[in-house]
Amino acid sequence: MSHDTEAAYASSEVADLIMKNQGFYFGNMGTTGTWSVFAGREGGRQWPLADGVISAQNTTVPEINIAFEYKRPNEGVHGILTALGQSLAYLEKGYRASVMVVPEKFSSHMDPGGHIKRVIDTTVPDIPISIYTYSQPNLSATRPFLGKLKCVRDVSLPSSRIIARTGTGTKISGSVTTLWAHMREGMSHPDAFYRYCQAVKVVTASSEDLANIDIPPELVAAIHRIDSTADEFKYLSNTVGDEVSDKAWRYVWFNYYFWNNLMPIYKARMPYTVNDTSTRIKKSETEYQKLFFGRTDSIKQKLVDALNAGSKVEGDAWEEYARKVRSDAHSYREVIDSGLYHIGFLSPDGTLTDLGYKYVDACERIDNAYMGIPLEILKASVLQNGQYGAMLHYIYKLSEERFNQNLFEFATKNPNAGEYKFEPTDYLLWLDDEFTKLHLSKKSSIRAGGTRKPFQAEISFLKKMGFVKSSGLTRRLTAYRVGLGLEIDWPQVQNSMMYFQSL
Repeated sequence: MSHDTEAAYASSEVADLIMKNQGFYFGNMGTTGTWSVFAGREGGRQWPLADGVISAQNTTVPEINIAFEYKRPNEGVHGILTALGQSLAYLEKGYRASVMVVPEKFSSHMDPGGHIKRVIDTTVPDIPISIYTYSQPNLSATRPFLGKLKCVRDVSLPSSRIIARTGTGTKISGSVTTLWAHMREGMSHPDAFYRYCQAVKVVTASSEDLANIDIPPELVAAIHRIDSTADEFKYLSNTVGDEVSDKAWRYVWFNYYFWNNLMPIYKARMPYTVNDTSTRIKKSETEYQKLFFGRTDSIKQKLVDALNAGSKVEGDAWEEYARKVRSDAHSYREVIDSGLYHIGFLSPDGTLTDLGYKYVDACERIDNAYMGIPLEILKASVLQNGQYGAMLHYIYKLSEERFNQNLFEFATKNPNAGEYKFEPTDYLLWLDDEFTKLHLSKKSSIRAGGTRKPFQAEISFLKKMGFVKSSGLTRRLTAYRVGLGLEIDWPQVQNSMMYFQSL
């Protein structure tokens, strides 16, 4: 079991303890009894980076973010001092409080939690740092750290010191995300990860070169009407600087997504005809991803329809198009960039990690991200660094407990055929509720009237990775079974976890 996976289990349990102790922990802050606490990770990646973030929300006060630091026995007794230093650094970064979780004992120290408590109490007694120790977690249980945590040092935030940051170099960046890596269906393709990592490798080895990018003059003119001082490359890619990550995204965006042949809105006039050129990003081994066309509400289709109807002139169409391209560039970058960081391929400064280099080098050897070693590296990293292994653990254990009570839960019987049909929507809504109770996620958007189903993006990605089975003649549907729920391919999960140990 990896450090990150254990940290995920422990942070959700600490979130539960804080929730139960909210009267003392939050005191008179917010409306009493209405706190919502969940475990996640920082959306950004500015150093120093915590092992997790516990987010506390209340309707009457701003969101409170608590940094989480976890140490394992094999990190040694020096880990208790690094945990203390890290916890202090998180406060200076802007976190309202810190939580450290350390083993109840090391072979060379029988009371590490008490030791840290004495150090804090004799030097900075009003500092908002909580300390928990843990005994051996039961990794086969639904909640591995249930009953395994002991609070050695508790804090009450209203009576604790508020740390004033002394510099501007670091801050909490991005919103708090789920414990598992951020992925989106339709965006998080293996080939997209390959091409971004390849771009980072290129721009770190040579200077940026956009000479081969040919932006249509109508689009350039539209950008300058929107912002006369804008650089068209930075505008269309929604980048502002010249950091490694900015250059890498421009390389990917203009060479693989918004490339020369795809850029024009239309390919003919009188009547206008949609330019239906696809991206150069493969969403499978044989099919390329579409962008800005392919649906009745796609931007190119809408603009072409308006131009043909005479309700929009070309200049206005190009300006609307420019704004849409800029907006989507930001969305795609956020998904790809953050996903790669969370699975361990990118470092905080945007350069490739050793694992990232292993991945892109393996992809380049066969120029394919969908088979062989490249796919095995991605799968293993998704499970371990991306913490999808923890997510699958919770899905399986929660489902097992529910179906042990009623084998035909979430199933309806066909009175004519005598067969049971599984109802995945009800099942996923139940899982969403259970994950919320375990402080693993916020309530999904479907509860707020949204259209996205719980775990829609995650299950789609897991199916693409082969960790979730498919069904139907085309094998495009996610497999669910009566008495089991989501069909997880456990041999594949186990193989990928073992493969990670060799990386």
